[in-house]
Amino acid sequence: MNAKQLTLSGITFIAAVYITLATAYAQVASSSSQTSSNPQVDYQLPYPGMLPDNPLYFLKAFRDNLTAFFLSKPLDKAQFDLLQSDKNVQASYLLTTQEVGKANLAQQTFSKGQENFSEAITQTVAAQKQGYSISEMSKKLDLANQKHQQILKIVEQQDGQKDSQQFQTELGHIKEFAKEIKALH
Repeated sequence: MNAKQLTLSGITFIAAVYITLATAYAQVASSSSQTSSNPQVDYQLPYPGMLPDNPLYFLKAFRDNLTAFFLSKPLDKAQFDLLQSDKNVQASYLLTTQEVGKANLAQQTFSKGQENFSEAITQTVAAQKQGYSISEMSKKLDLANQKHQQILKIVEQQDGQKDSQQFQTELGHIKEFAKEIKALH
């Protein structure tokens, strides 16, 4: 094979993987087992698709990283990071409620979601500095943060490790994010 054929084969392979693992934007309600002390937040988390315990998950991660690489506008990056965050939070919920023995993976997935959420806030701030209108995005971030807190409490209850250090750390991140989002307004 010459270099031209090899390059064409590589591009075809990447395109096939990318198209095959196209992002699904279906929305699902996360939980119906809410107590009256935890009012339902009107924010729908997207279906995460493949969960991190799937052996082919690395392909999804590759596709997501490739997509993020090609985004250039900070507001687009913020929206993508928020989507990734929401998917990770929903995946942690599903790992906790539908899978047995996946508590550690659920915690790691939730933590990854919070890293994406932090990046979404950073990109929103960058968009604001560049003169973009961020009012809609800051509202979405606020609702998402509330929903993430709600899901964290559900995951904590399902896990049975109330008041663990990991959950307290994540709750601290959520409260810090709330302050940062409030500063955006």
